[in-house]
Amino acid sequence: MSETMTREIDCVLCKESFSPVFQPKEGETGYKIYCSSCSNWFPMTLGNPVRVMLKEVLGLRDEPLALALQTCLNACPCGGEFNHDAGRRCFVCLEKIEQENRHVQKSHKEFHCPYNLEAMKKFESRIFTHLMGKVDEDKKESLQELIERFEAGEIDAETYLENLDRLQFREVLQGSVIKTWAMILGPEMAFRAAEEHDMVEKFGSRFLVSIANGLELSTGRPLLATLGREVNNWDGQVEKELKMFLRKIGGGF
Repeated sequence: MSETMTREIDCVLCKESFSPVFQPKEGETGYKIYCSSCSNWFPMTLGNPVRVMLKEVLGLRDEPLALALQTCLNACPCGGEFNHDAGRRCFVCLEKIEQENRHVQKSHKEFHCPYNLEAMKKFESRIFTHLMGKVDEDKKESLQELIERFEAGEIDAETYLENLDRLQFREVLQGSVIKTWAMILGPEMAFRAAEEHDMVEKFGSRFLVSIANGLELSTGRPLLATLGREVNNWDGQVEKELKMFLRKIGGGF
């Protein structure tokens, strides 16, 4: 499955044919990518930042997107690889295996990064170029400017809601790309790279929040703890906004 997604596979356990799932079913927000060796699975959602990045930056869709996602996933704790063909086991058999394993008490384990960060490094330059290309787009109209136009009667309610949806969608996509960029750079470099390239000046303090969110996904360190340590490295309006965010979300900073 390194080059193409096979449409029909014979299950190695029951010998029945099945089709690999490589995207959510209609009306669903995600699907499971199973380990090829055990019954562990990774929840791949429509909003997964790496998935969004691959669509937004590389323009991948459907099966090419699924194949790229496989390369971005780390090995399962058991040593197997997460694969859309689930190790050539159909989902009926996998469900039976899961049911048999439910009675087993799982011991506490250390955080296991679900992403293959080394493999994802090849996307770093394209992500950076993508982010820099979004600076002018981000300046087209801010949320505050949109609100002011609506309150001044320059646009009607329908136009306001349409533009609001567009702004929110843009920020979701942008946030996912930033999170993936932060995961690739790691906790030692992400914030300093944002500072070096004036990312906060260009995108606002939310850029730092997205970095912390991405690092939480790749390191397991809570977002609030990361920002709590980082806030003292900034001053002025950025420091004020970060402290306000920490007080609002965490209550203790």
